Amino acid sequence: MTLFDERTETLPAPPRVDESEPAGSGSGVAIALLAGLVLVLLAAGIFIAETLARAEAERAIEDGVRSALALSDGERVEVEVGGPVLLQNVRGRLDSVRLTVYSFPTGRANADLTMFVEGLHGVGDSWGADRISGAATVSAAQATALFLPTEAQGRMRVGFSGGDMVISPSAPGGLAMSAAVTPHVENGRLSVGLTSVTIGDKTLTPDEVAAQTGLDPAALQPASVCLADEMPRFLQLRDVRITDQQLRFEVDADPALLDAASGDEHGSCP
Repeated sequence: MTLFDERTETLPAPPRVDESEPAGSGSGVAIALLAGLVLVLLAAGIFIAETLARAEAERAIEDGVRSALALSDGERVEVEVGGPVLLQNVRGRLDSVRLTVYSFPTGRANADLTMFVEGLHGVGDSWGADRISGAATVSAAQATALFLPTEAQGRMRVGFSGGDMVISPSAPGGLAMSAAVTPHVENGRLSVGLTSVTIGDKTLTPDEVAAQTGLDPAALQPASVCLADEMPRFLQLRDVRITDQQLRFEVDADPALLDAASGDEHGSCP
């Protein structure tokens, strides 16, 4: 017999840990997933409804524009409604609408016409608006066709420099010649004031031209052009300026004449 008996003692097993989830945690995850799915479906539904409402509003406005301006289906029209359409439909009015008619016929040339409509709302079977304003822009080539006589267009052209229109004829011998004029509108008429004349490398003021030629300065001013008789009566010329190498006519529209039969007729100059 030894002093110490060699024995192997069996230790008690550690307590068992229950790793199962707390009661109800599985159903909580399911509810959260279901709520997230509902939100996704709701957002998708609102997006689809907004897209459809916007498309329908823009289509209806485009149809109204084509009818008011007697545009053919081949002429390009763009309509953009600002803000959420669904909420505005609830109030029965669209806060802001931007529409553009490309190559809108204006007599001998075409212009890009952009209109800004505020407070567009339905009035019976037609439209009403709180305010309509816009601009018609023409390029240098369009300005040449609009302002110069047809027989002179092959020998002269219109360009832009700063705030002036520059009329350049084809001079004999290749001599560079041009006349700079500043445009302005009044009572539906476009008129221009002579700013300078350039011959070669020499630029003369109107008074200097008159002094050297003996001409009356008033005789040097080109005749005005009536633009009102090339536009529907509901469009009224307000201002003209040159920007971004384009001649820009600022216009206002009379909402009362927009749907009137007389509104489609061409205007006139006093």
